[in-house]
Amino acid sequence: MSVDPRRGLRAVVGGLCLLLALLSSGARAQVASSGYLPLSDGTQLRYSLYLPAGEGPFPVTLVYSGYNAGNNPYDISFGGIGPMLLERGIAVIGVSLRGTGCSEGVWVPFELRWGPDGAEVVDWIARQAWSDGNVAMAGVSFPAILSLVTAVQRPPALRAILPMVPLGELYRDVAYPGGLFNLTFAGAWTLMQNVGTPFSLFETLQGDTHCGTAILGQNDPRHVTVVEAASIPYTDSDERYEKFLSPALFERIDVPVLGQVGWQDEQLGSRAWHAFERLDPARTWMLGTNGAHGTIVNSARFRDLAADFLEHFLRGGRPQDFEAPRLQIWKGFSTDFEPATIETYDRWPLQPETLTLHAQADGSLRPERPDAEATFGYLYPLPAPSTLTAVLVPNPTQLTYLLPVIPGGSVALTTPVLVDELRVYGPASADLWISAPALDVDVQVTLVEVRPDGREMFVQRGWLRASHRALDVERSTPRLPLHTHREADLQPLEPGEITPLRVELMPVAHSFRAGSALRLYIEAPLGFSGFRQLALNPLPTAVSVHVGPQTPTRLVFGRAPAPESVPLSAGAAPACGTTDTAARSADASTGAAAALITSGERPRRVVAVVSRGGRPDLAQPALERVRAPTLLIVGGDDREVLALNRQALAALGAHGALHIVPGATHLFEEPGALEQVARLAGDWFLRHM
Repeated sequence: MSVDPRRGLRAVVGGLCLLLALLSSGARAQVASSGYLPLSDGTQLRYSLYLPAGEGPFPVTLVYSGYNAGNNPYDISFGGIGPMLLERGIAVIGVSLRGTGCSEGVWVPFELRWGPDGAEVVDWIARQAWSDGNVAMAGVSFPAILSLVTAVQRPPALRAILPMVPLGELYRDVAYPGGLFNLTFAGAWTLMQNVGTPFSLFETLQGDTHCGTAILGQNDPRHVTVVEAASIPYTDSDERYEKFLSPALFERIDVPVLGQVGWQDEQLGSRAWHAFERLDPARTWMLGTNGAHGTIVNSARFRDLAADFLEHFLRGGRPQDFEAPRLQIWKGFSTDFEPATIETYDRWPLQPETLTLHAQADGSLRPERPDAEATFGYLYPLPAPSTLTAVLVPNPTQLTYLLPVIPGGSVALTTPVLVDELRVYGPASADLWISAPALDVDVQVTLVEVRPDGREMFVQRGWLRASHRALDVERSTPRLPLHTHREADLQPLEPGEITPLRVELMPVAHSFRAGSALRLYIEAPLGFSGFRQLALNPLPTAVSVHVGPQTPTRLVFGRAPAPESVPLSAGAAPACGTTDTAARSADASTGAAAALITSGERPRRVVAVVSRGGRPDLAQPALERVRAPTLLIVGGDDREVLALNRQALAALGAHGALHIVPGATHLFEEPGALEQVARLAGDWFLRHM
């Protein structure tokens, strides 16, 4: 994904995975039953059950969610995986969380009983006549979170979980990133709080009077999400911040886990990666990718992996027999929902090498320590470029990058041009030395790749309220600064005094290509980062960033080892200046055959081909697989090559076209011939790109 030089909004693509969608299923299944299951405190939870064809009992996959799974387990939180499971003889059941959909109970955000409730649901499923006693859990976002809090309870019938883009801990991931209230997300969740109500009203109209009664009791004015979240601004303000879900609680999970995280996830972020690292490595498989929140379920490759995982463990398979890489990193995940490259490792967690880039007096970032002092300043709080949704490319919202921002609102530190590819992996720490004539400021750091043409690619962000800079020393590492965010640890700035602070950048995996540069911006968090418009300190001031031997401003990050396999890549990442997701190819002579072979092997990645005096016949048998519009340009006097191109045209069928340049020979050396070729190629690409 590329943008114009910095002075524009950096947008990313995605969508609200909080919206529900009724998805049609081609699987041979029926709604066997719908109704209410009882919890031990008497609360009734709504469920709907799909059974596969054939005689039971069956293994069961549970979608336990606050987005109305009890009325429709095929909502967008499960995508097309459910129908695949039914075809494999696995039942699917959706259960609505207490206080949501048609379920009884009062909505309390991130209530500690959600996990114990989930364990009771798993046990209830295991006892039913249609169940063989083996239960797995799966889902995106909300149901992913609920699968984790349920697995922490260790219900005996639970065999595996498939959590896609969850959070790992409530405070740092979503409620208060860096200590700043996530106002827009809390507001959105308040609106989504009763997302199941329209479905529930439909159920009432169909005669389910129990549903209407449940809805009337769900809302308590004391538990409006945005109001409640705003009232508990520190980790010691409410026990839910530590007890609902945390990296330490992940250690209690004792079933196989296939986890997935989106690096630039516009809703929950990527910090769950830290928590997944606390799982038992022998029972963990992980996948990290760019892309919008929840879009992974649109990938046929991922759906196959997910269905294989669930079936393997629901049918008694052992971890050592599940054949998949322990870690997959998808790069170039795009609007065709498939990656350009998959890097794999047979170990988890991955231990990267720690690298440090020091800020220099000339504004550069280099491995060597600085030998001179300098001060750079920016005005606070001027807007920073926004990333509207998550990174999917190509993407119509890239046009928002062109919107200008007021200059003077950031400090930029940039490496020299990279000679070799740099694989950045995991979290990073921006260790800053700042001063301001203020008691507090909010700091945003943005990591981008600068291409040779000066355009930028958004990579990752992080935030910190300066008064929250106190570290949890026992848990922090050089690459991961973890702040306590306790009220007792608040430290206002001394106006004008130089103060060190460490800003956490969320985990990411990104290859900075040779010929590009790495750039770190230090700025105010005014502007959207996905769903996040953080409630920043609005008081204007001027912030100074200090570099030098005594004030070592620096970026500390991880460099991933070379992957053990790259099954979708023909080599390194595409060269800077090429598109990230779709290629157009113009080649001559034997190069045309190479372009067509690439098009045949990766039809979703190549959108148009032009061959000038080429030998497309050498691409057989790949020609029959080419789906990109292909223009063959041949000189009228290049008779032998013209005959070969006519043969290739027949193999291309409807995807091919032939244009003959009268009087031209093989190299198009005749006056005006090359100009005609250039015009034809340009028109072809404009028509098909």
